Formats: sequence, structure tokens, C-alpha cells
Amino acid sequence: MLMKDKILEMIISAVQSAGITVGEDQKSKITVSVAESRLGDYATNAALILAKNADLKPMDLARTLAEKLKSQEFEKVEVAAPGFINFTLKNDYLVEHVARNMEHVTKERVLVEYFQPNIAKPLHIGHLRTAIIGDAILRMLRYLGYQVQSDTHMGDWGTQFGLILLAYKKYGNEGLLENDPIGELNKLYVKINEEAEADPKLREEAKQEFVKLEHGDTQNHALWTKFVDLSMKKFLTINELMNIEPFDNHWPESFYHDKMPKVLMDLKSKNLLKESQGAQIVDLEPEGLGIGLIVKSDRGTTYLLRDLATFIFRQSQGFTKQLYVVDVRQSHAFKQLFAILHKLGYMKDDEGVHVDYGFMSFKGQALSTRKGNMVLVEEVLAAAKEKVAKIIADKNPELAKAKDVVNAVAIGAIKYFDLSHNRHSDIEFDWDKALDFEGNSGPYIQYSYARLASILRKVGPTSYVLHSTSLTPTEREILFKISTFDEVVVDAMKEYMPNVLANYLYDLAGLINKFYHESPVIAEPDEQIKNSRLALINLSKNTLSKGLQLLGIDPLEEM
Repeated sequence: MLMKDKILEMIISAVQSAGITVGEDQKSKITVSVAESRLGDYATNAALILAKNADLKPMDLARTLAEKLKSQEFEKVEVAAPGFINFTLKNDYLVEHVARNMEHVTKERVLVEYFQPNIAKPLHIGHLRTAIIGDAILRMLRYLGYQVQSDTHMGDWGTQFGLILLAYKKYGNEGLLENDPIGELNKLYVKINEEAEADPKLREEAKQEFVKLEHGDTQNHALWTKFVDLSMKKFLTINELMNIEPFDNHWPESFYHDKMPKVLMDLKSKNLLKESQGAQIVDLEPEGLGIGLIVKSDRGTTYLLRDLATFIFRQSQGFTKQLYVVDVRQSHAFKQLFAILHKLGYMKDDEGVHVDYGFMSFKGQALSTRKGNMVLVEEVLAAAKEKVAKIIADKNPELAKAKDVVNAVAIGAIKYFDLSHNRHSDIEFDWDKALDFEGNSGPYIQYSYARLASILRKVGPTSYVLHSTSLTPTEREILFKISTFDEVVVDAMKEYMPNVLANYLYDLAGLINKFYHESPVIAEPDEQIKNSRLALINLSKNTLSKGLQLLGIDPLEEM
């Protein structure tokens, strides 16, 4: 059990023993959170929430509860205006708590959709954000015991394929396609878009090409199959390229083609489907969401219809929650999707969540596949490796396995820069910040880990015992920080915010570096204190390792 959950249980027990009734609504408002370090370890607002119900002033109720909450776990239980209760754990209890292995188990099955590459379009930094954020969320949910699977939901269907088919028929070259499928198809896509801007009739031709594909045209289906097969081989290199967990499922948009008629039947049976100017729609005006376009006037299906079929299929596979890691531009589309699912009876509460994120720019360059000016994933990683290689060659020219280290640091720098930001924020990638070995960066935390590993290597194999009686204030602060690791991961996943964990690791690394400056370790003459500090270093190393891996970043034994 998390420490703050245990404290909450003790608070509720103390309240009830004082003869105060606690309703579920009030209970939900009681918080236990990490306190400011000068005040204690944890703080609660329980007295502020319950004072009116108890017909007492908050400070009076706080004092009553504080007296009841004094126990063997706490060194101090103190009251602070206007009615907070602050708890300080005993050092020996803190040591005991850290030594326990938390087990998180839940039967909830969660599907995390992220990455969403589109056939014939190269992987750019837009794909990078969804892959990095989605992968971190997947790892953290698995750590917390959820039964989690991932899905790429590859974009292999839609009106853009009409443009690609039209362009290939006009300009395609099979040899160039085989040699560089994504690059060649992207060139064709950009070319046909440029022509369509001057000649709008081409867009109508493209629409008809896609309608033919939807209705089983032999030639278009054969070309589409070739485009998909060649593109998929390239896309799946992202797992190794960026240290992304292998995907559990590849259910592309086309997978739902034969499942859409059932959705249309459901919509009709609920009297939700309306005709409008030859198209089929769902009226969401009462919800303030406009018109949901289901089938176009040219009989072409829409993203909304495919997304409805997607959610319903996944739910039939036993997934009780579906997370969509998709950029903020699609917020309105997801509001429409969830509203229709509610109307159909497939969604009641938060079974579907849009985990939106802001835009990443790179030196001010915007992304646009149509115009052809995009920042590619491979280009970003190559630039990172080049910069990291120069830094490491300067700092540690004799480093063994330098190539592997360069790769891990480069990936870590890119991932951490993204994940350390609030995902809702638009961010501009900054190489100086991402590769700052002394600032809030992936390399800084990786180096902090490597430094701990180096100390333990110098000492050699031994058993470590953490002594609660010899802790300095900084050492105790580190120990308490380590004790909250699982709480941090839980808090991060309440709103699916990986930056909560990223910034925790930065804070922990800062405390560890402060500890180095204050306290000798190998040179400490007192063997008990030395052994205790080595135990703390080992705990710190293990915690940084867990945290980095949950962010999809490799901890390095040497840098």
C-alpha cells in the first residue's frame, strides 16, 4: 500500500473514532500529499473538510485528530493554520517502508493507441511525440499492474489514398517504389497536391479513385496492398530506432472496413443517422459539437465512422479503457466520437480518453507533408548522435562501447526533452537544453546513474545496510524521495502526464549530487556510516534505473 493511502486510512479511522460521520463526497475531498520539507513529510486537509460537519473550528478538529494520529510510524504529528495536519515519519519506519517491494495488480484492461503512421508518409517529429508519450504511458501503466496493450492504428485508408493512387497511375515508377517506398510515395503525394491546388478537378478524380478502392476495384486494391506492405516494413523500424516497446497489435484503419456496416445499422436503429445533402450525419448540435459526418455524399466513409467501429471492436476484445495519444488538433473529433458512443450506449464514463499533446517545432520549422517540408525522425536522431559523439569524445575519449553509449544518450536526450514538458504544451526543441549534461536533461540523469554505478564498482560486491540513526538531513531527504517513487508514478498516470515522473527523476538526481558534495562515501572512515551511504547509493541507483526505463530511456553503467 502507498504510504499516503495508509495515512488516509488512519485519518478516516481517527475521524470515525472521534464520532464524526464521513460521507463519500467528503471523503473524496480529503487529500494526503507530500508536504513542504520544512513542515514534514505529508500533509492533510482533513480537518478543513470535516470541521463544519463536526461543528468545530478547523484548528480545534486538527488538534483532536493529531492527538489520535500519533503512532509508532510518526516522529511528529503537528498542526498548522488554518487547519492542516503535518506528518513526519520516523527514520526507521521510512527505511523499512523503502525496503518493501510494492506490488500493483489490477484486472483493468487498457488499450493505448499511439504512433499512427500514415502509409506513404515519412516519419516526422509529429510521429515522434505520439510514440514517445504513448510508449512512456504504456510502460508506466504496466508497472502499475494494468493489463495493457498497444495499437499503432496505422492510417492505411481514407481519401488521401485516392490522391496517392491517382498520382501513381500518372507518374509512378515500380523500380523507384521498390527502392524507397515511403520516399517515392511521399514525392508523388506532394506532387499531386501541388497540381490539385492549381486544378481542383484532380481532387474529384482522387475521390473517385478511393471510392473505387472501397468498393473492391481489383487494380486499386492490388496497388494499395503493395503500398501498405512496403511502408509497414519501414515503419516498424521505429521500435529499434527510438527504443519503443514492440507493438502488441497492428489493427489498421482498413481492418475496420467490414465492421462499419454494423455501426451504420446501430446508428439507424437508434434513429441517430440523418440524411443531409446526400451525406449521412449525426446531429450533435444540442451538445454544441456541430454535425458528425458519417458517410460523405460520394459514398466515401469518414474517419468518424472508422473510429466508431474501432472503439466498438476493441471494447468487444475486453478492453475497458481506450487511450488515444493524438495531437490536440483532433480534440473536436474525439468529442464527437465520444458523444456518439454515449448515444449508442457503448460509453458511460471515461472508457475513452483523448490524451492530447501540443506541437513540437524544430528551429521554428512547421510540418506539412503536402508541401514536403518536414523534419524527419531519422534526421533528428542522426543530428543528436553527431552532437552526442562530439561531447563524449571530449569528456571521455577512452570510453568503451562508445557507439552504444552515443545511441542511448541521443535517444535519451530526445525523449527526456519531450517528456519533461507538460504534454499539453507546444514545445520548441532546443539542442543546448536537451544535451546539457548539467541541467534538466536526459543525459544529466543518465550521467547521475552512471556515477552511482561507478562508485559501487569501485567498492566491489558487498551487502549494504541502511542505518536510520546515521542519516544526515540530505540523506533522509533522498530516502524520503525514493519512498515516494510509486506515488509519483500513480500521480503521473491519473492524468497521463509523464512529465511528473521526469521531473521527479531530475529532483532526485539533484539531491544525489548535493549528497556527493556534502558527504564522503568511499573515503568515510566510519565503516557503518560508509556502508549506510553505499546502501543509499544503491537504492538511488535502482530508483533512477526504474524511472529512466519507465520513460523508455536506457540507464548507462558508464558514460
